[in-house]
Amino acid sequence: MALARVRAELRTNIVQRDEIARNQKRMLEEAAGATQQEFDASSIHRYYQYERHLARLAVEKDAAIAELRETEEERRADLEEAMKKKRIVERLKERHRDALFADLNKEEQAVLDETAINQAAVDGGRTRQS
Repeated sequence: MALARVRAELRTNIVQRDEIARNQKRMLEEAAGATQQEFDASSIHRYYQYERHLARLAVEKDAAIAELRETEEERRADLEEAMKKKRIVERLKERHRDALFADLNKEEQAVLDETAINQAAVDGGRTRQS
C-alpha cells in the first residue's frame, strides 16, 4: 500500500510538472508573439516574470519527483524484503508440516508393525494349538 501511494503521488507530480512545462512553453510563445506587436516593456517583463515563476515551480516539482523516486525505491526494497521474509516463513511452515507428517507416519507404522507382530503371535499360537 505504501508503495502504491508513493507511485500515485509520483504520477501526480509528473503530470503537474508536465502541465507547468506546457504553460511555460505557451508563455514563451505568447511573449514571442507580443514582441511582434507594438513593443510594451512592462508586458514583456510580466511574461518574463511569469515564465521565471513557472521555471521555479518546474524545478521544485523536479526535486519533489526525485525525492518521490527515492522513496519509491525504498518502499519497493521494503516490499521485496517483506516478500522474502514471507517466503522464508512459508518454507519453515512447510518443513514443520512435513516433519509433523513424517512423525505421524512413523507412529502409524510403529502401531501397524506392533499390530502385525501381535497378530502373528496370535496366529502362531493358534497354529501350535491345532
